[in-house]
Amino acid sequence: MLGSCPAFPASAIFNTRIDDTARFPAHASSASWIAAIGATRALHADWGTQADPSAGDYYGIPLNLLAAGTPETDWPTLSYTADGAPDESDCAVANGSGHDLVRNCQSLPAGSVRFPIPRDGVIQLEGGTCNDPGTCGDRHVLVVEQGACRLWESFFTYKSSGGAWSAYSTAAWDLNSNAMRPTGWTSGDAAGLPIAPLLARASEASAGEIAHALRVTFRDAVLANTYVWPARHRAGNSAGSIPFGARLRLKASVTIPSSWTTQARALATAMQRHGLIVADIGSDLYVQGDPSAQWSGSTIAQIQGLRMSDFEFVDLGSVTRDPRFSADSFAASW
Repeated sequence: MLGSCPAFPASAIFNTRIDDTARFPAHASSASWIAAIGATRALHADWGTQADPSAGDYYGIPLNLLAAGTPETDWPTLSYTADGAPDESDCAVANGSGHDLVRNCQSLPAGSVRFPIPRDGVIQLEGGTCNDPGTCGDRHVLVVEQGACRLWESFFTYKSSGGAWSAYSTAAWDLNSNAMRPTGWTSGDAAGLPIAPLLARASEASAGEIAHALRVTFRDAVLANTYVWPARHRAGNSAGSIPFGARLRLKASVTIPSSWTTQARALATAMQRHGLIVADIGSDLYVQGDPSAQWSGSTIAQIQGLRMSDFEFVDLGSVTRDPRFSADSFAASW
């Protein structure tokens, strides 16, 4: 769940277990892809234990939950950066009583593009209070509009000294649907996927179960400038071989120590059952999560003991070759 909303239907590929090795065997290129990354590469938990956005060690991608009626946002206007992708973006326009989702924001008049960025007093965004486009990084904003169960995500989101918001790209999904955005479109990440449903969240890990896949990054040099379902987009300039959207999992032969924390066991179990999806360019085997004081330092140390050799890439052909499969749907079961 993302607040009171489902993180897409149970049939979505993000929520589908892939630990049945008969149905989901290792990918034919798994060994070569792992060799390219490096078998000894350690997993990195790409989140921190600091919950104060103004702290220097605030680290991770937080999630904003808007109550029904969205009282935490004024639906401010938003513009796109000069090198941005408004033509591949989703945004909102006022309809008198609410806001309608519009695809291709380039088609809208300037000043009419809106996005549910929370007010200054409540907003949580990657990088915390850092607001320098030259140094503050990707600065994603993730928002769940709980009344409508819509997920809104933006990339490279900054506020000017005059109070105006801008972003490189914006994307939205209906969390009750498996419908995908147009093929070839970017999102808040290079693979054109939603970010929020694939984050490691402290609340889930502390409860002992993470019932969805996680997102992972690799460096440009090992990634191909191609994508496979469920990804919709690709980026980079390398001649690597791993496509965006590729799925990997922690091998069944890896024993999860009973001495690990509840959080670490939940993370490792999710990696075995639901796997990880290649979502963006970054550092090798970086898994993203939310910044939270709930995270245990022991959890992070334990999970970072995993190595690339503990993983394998997975063949999803049992889904994509099924006659009921649609390349325009996240559905992995029917």
